[in-house]
Amino acid sequence: MITDEQVYKIGVITRTHGKTGEVQCHALNSAWEDSDAEFVILRLDNILTPFRVTDWRTKGAEDILMTLRFVDTEEQAQPLIGAEAYMLRRDIVAADDGDAIAWSDLQGWTLVDDEAGELGIITAVDQTTANTLISVHSADSANDRLLPLHEDFITSLDADTKTIRVNLPFHL
Repeated sequence: MITDEQVYKIGVITRTHGKTGEVQCHALNSAWEDSDAEFVILRLDNILTPFRVTDWRTKGAEDILMTLRFVDTEEQAQPLIGAEAYMLRRDIVAADDGDAIAWSDLQGWTLVDDEAGELGIITAVDQTTANTLISVHSADSANDRLLPLHEDFITSLDADTKTIRVNLPFHL
C-alpha cells in the first residue's frame, strides 16, 4: 500500500484529452518533467492508486498530457478528473545542491517571522494561484491565516527542526 509519506504532489487531473483516454494534468511543479518516473499515483476515493504512464508530453507551460495503461477511452478517463496527482518521492531527481526543498514539503513546518516571532504551523501550501499561499494555524488563534510566500521572504530553513524563518514585507 502506498502511503502519503512516500509520494510527492505534482498536480491535479483537470480534464480528458481526446477520445483515447488521455488525461491532462495541471502541474504544480516540474518534478514529473525532471524525472524518469514510470508511474503517476492518483488519489481516488482517498486511496493512492498507481497508474503506469505509457506516454506523456507537455502542453503549454503548466500542463502535462498523460496516456495511462488500461485507460483507453474517454469514458474510462472521466472518473479521474479532479484527482490529485502524485509521484513516488524516490523518483524525484535531486537538485544539484542536494538541499532543495519543495514548497509542498513545508506543510507541518513552523513559520517564524524575524520581527513578529512564531506565527504557527503551516497547514497547507497552495500553488494554484500566481503567488504561492500558505495556511498557517497559530496556537493562540482558532483561525488559519492565509499568507503569501516567496523565496525572497525566506531568511533560513532548518530541515532538522522543520522551521522556516521569514522576513515578511508586511506587519501582522
